[in-house]
Amino acid sequence: MDHGAPTQKSDRDRIRQKRGAANKEIAKAARRAVKALNDGGDAVACMAALASAVKKADAS
Repeated sequence: MDHGAPTQKSDRDRIRQKRGAANKEIAKAARRAVKALNDGGDAVACMAALASAVKKADAS
């Protein structure tokens, strides 16, 4: 009998929720980067902003 199972499940759920929030932030940054590119923005600046958003989301 594994008495640690509920903790493990709650840990999995918390990690899954955290990763989902990070993916949501990355998706928002990607949409902003694509919009900026379509509006004539600098490609290097857009990619740098997207890279920093990914790095920030992965760090949290």
